[in-house]
Amino acid sequence: MIKAFCETLKDGPSHEIIVIKDGGTWPAACNQGYYESTGDVIYFGADDLEPLPGWYKEVLDWLKREDELPAAKVMDPDGSFSNAIDGTNLELTHFTRVPIMRRDQWERIGPWPEDLIYYADLWVSEKGRTLGIRTRLFYSYIFLHHWSQIGRVDSKVNMDAAGWALNRHREAMV
Repeated sequence: MIKAFCETLKDGPSHEIIVIKDGGTWPAACNQGYYESTGDVIYFGADDLEPLPGWYKEVLDWLKREDELPAAKVMDPDGSFSNAIDGTNLELTHFTRVPIMRRDQWERIGPWPEDLIYYADLWVSEKGRTLGIRTRLFYSYIFLHHWSQIGRVDSKVNMDAAGWALNRHREAMV
């Protein structure tokens, strides 16, 4: 996926790509990536998300003007819109499946709970909402999700445990 990012960003803004291998959990890797980054905007990806052309243009402009978290349109390999349930273009939505935010937003939201083996993206938007940072869906912020099974943790047991962990973190937000 790094090649896809380099290709889509070749004529775009200056950027740095930080890869965290074996970061424990996805939130732990995201936290480490944040601490190693230097930019004003941080995108938190995964190794099975391929950016499609123009993915960053509208959201970077939006992030300059609005205190909101952009949510991505995610396509499945068969070409279907996998998160159509999230709403229409530019509609407020429940959570960002592919987090991107300004550094000041991350600092207000804080480090992601590293014990969340699943639902960290949901936690980010919910925590943001408690701080007045809403989440808005952008069809132009678009990715192809290859659904890599390597390292996936979405078994029933893990999903149930992650749901309970998310609930504990929700209680700490209020």
